[in-house]
Amino acid sequence: MTLTPNDVDEVFRELWNECAEASADNTSLDDAYQKLTSALPEGSPFIIKHLSWLKIAAIWVLPLLMLGASVYYYTSALKQARLYSDVVFMHKFTPYGERSLVILPDSSKVWLNGGSSLVYPSRFTSAERNVCLSGEGYFEVKKDSNRPFTVDINQMKLKVLGTTFNVFSYPDNPQIVATLETGKLQINVANQRQSYVLSPNDQLVLDSKTGEVEVRQVNAADFSVWRIPALYFEETKLIYALQQIERTYNVKIHVQNSHYNNQTIRAHFNSDETIEGIMAVIKMLIPSLNYEINGNDIFIK
Repeated sequence: MTLTPNDVDEVFRELWNECAEASADNTSLDDAYQKLTSALPEGSPFIIKHLSWLKIAAIWVLPLLMLGASVYYYTSALKQARLYSDVVFMHKFTPYGERSLVILPDSSKVWLNGGSSLVYPSRFTSAERNVCLSGEGYFEVKKDSNRPFTVDINQMKLKVLGTTFNVFSYPDNPQIVATLETGKLQINVANQRQSYVLSPNDQLVLDSKTGEVEVRQVNAADFSVWRIPALYFEETKLIYALQQIERTYNVKIHVQNSHYNNQTIRAHFNSDETIEGIMAVIKMLIPSLNYEINGNDIFIK
């Protein structure tokens, strides 16, 4: 069996399905890798961890003998094995309260916000430069007209040639948001036939629960200020704003009053703002809100 680039993409997505929920827990990540490795065909020329060349050759020697020494297919198999034998999938997780920069094999750059995971190959071998994201990432894609750059996230796939854009897709938030700064961005949404093509300062918002899609005009730069880091909330539901604050400041916020579930806020916090200052501003915006800070725990009553 020869693995095609499409097969590689399928294996890649399977790896992501296993790794998407894995965090900084090395045990969970190792388990995910182990599950995928055991699911691959014995002796597959595609590797996650280094596989024995003897195993790769073995699956071709037997058919070769049975078919009367077909040199052509044997040579093709070895070429395919060499093509993918040194491809290793990398997993980058950024803990809460931190941000990180990943340089991809094609020199594209990805900034990851706290609580985000990125899976990517050690080198791009197929027709598309494919990566998978969970969380929030800002992409600066190196242009390559021969190989589009694609990002797989929950219920969406983004495709570009060379551009800058921000993607927000956390598992605990039903909203998936793609915001384009420069270039063009094509977005395919699961279970929808049409594709969406964004121009600079366009933002696509998908409600993962209802499947509803909204495309609106924004100031795209406002949605990537977290790289500085800073926080920007534009008529954002308080519950989602608090999730972002948790990821940025590595705190746990306990909301003990459901009255605030549908409350929205509009605020912009600079990178040097303290958690005490942020909570004081939220209190000013919502006077009825009472809170208590106890170490890394914040209780909203």
